[in-house]
Amino acid sequence: MKIVIDPQDPSPKFKQLMTQIQRKIVAGTLIPGEKLTSVRKLAVELNINPMTISRCYQSMEEDGWLERKRGVGMIVARQGLQGRMENRFEFIEPRLKALIDDAREVGYSKSEVMALVMQYWED
Repeated sequence: MKIVIDPQDPSPKFKQLMTQIQRKIVAGTLIPGEKLTSVRKLAVELNINPMTISRCYQSMEEDGWLERKRGVGMIVARQGLQGRMENRFEFIEPRLKALIDDAREVGYSKSEVMALVMQYWED
């Protein structure tokens, strides 16, 4: 599992880790039942506190993204296609809402935002 923590990114390492794992699940590069890297090993690879990783895994387990399997460790939740589609929306919807709220706040019109979305979609 390739994860990169950006020290220049102002968001917490916990959030960076969670977002990257969620993206991999939504994209299907991490599939249901697949084992995640152990807390200790990932902590060494990323040079971050093991508690950060443990807290991330626990939070994702509580939210239904991951499952703890006795004798194996943490795995991607066996949620099927329907669950994966729901996760796609849960993953992107808050970001879209925040973008739209920010755009409204600084005076963008709906058509201007749509034009920007189309521009970046094509890139």
